Amino acid sequence: MTQGIRAYTNARFTKYLPKLGELGNAAFRAKVMNGVVAMFGISVASAATHYNHALKTQRAADPASVAGLGRPEDKKGGRKPIHTVDVIKVKTGEVVASGVSKGAAELLITRAAASRKAKLAIKADAPAAVVTEVAPAAAEAVTA
Repeated sequence: MTQGIRAYTNARFTKYLPKLGELGNAAFRAKVMNGVVAMFGISVASAATHYNHALKTQRAADPASVAGLGRPEDKKGGRKPIHTVDVIKVKTGEVVASGVSKGAAELLITRAAASRKAKLAIKADAPAAVVTEVAPAAAEAVTA
């Protein structure tokens, strides 16, 4: 009986949404998910997936009703880029995006090219200074 899980979760979400204030965020999530787990015999992880979909659906329909639910945008996961680049307009040199990962920059460039907007490129910086170490001479090496 796996059909109807998403519809049931959406209905349960909207049913308990008016009680969000009295339940609190964690208890509201538990109330929705526990009902789905009990009804369909699915795992908590699966119920969480359906809950998150219901939250996205409700957020699209009425963002104010679910304010405070879910993880804040600045706390969402993902690896932070180590090496960042700047994206510039080729003709003017104007910086369009600063401090983005190389992958995000390449995506931005291809999207701009596909939509026939100004040509973008990754800003080329001066080559970084190369640091070299000189190995100790063989005579100075410690032998055991």
